[in-house]
Amino acid sequence: MALLPANPAALLSRADKVLVNVDGVLGRVDGTLSSVDDTLTTVGSTLTETHEVLAQTQTTLAETRDALGQVQALLTDLEDEMALLKQVPQIAEQVAAIHAAVTKG
Repeated sequence: MALLPANPAALLSRADKVLVNVDGVLGRVDGTLSSVDDTLTTVGSTLTETHEVLAQTQTTLAETRDALGQVQALLTDLEDEMALLKQVPQIAEQVAAIHAAVTKG
């Protein structure tokens, strides 16, 4: 014994409304998925750009480290030269004493 709906037209009308609602929900889900896809694409691009900036920053830091090493070497050289300059008065006194001894003698 098959069960037949009491009002097949009403049942079909109700099923049509349900399908229209399901279609609307699926449309919204599709829109949401499209937005998520766009957002993920933007995030991917941003990550790529961030990676490139980080690589440039790493290069700049390496160059800065090298430049600071050169500055340190120059400062060391300058300190050595300053130490020699501090000896100039003693050397001048010694030269004057030698000169006096040579010219006196």
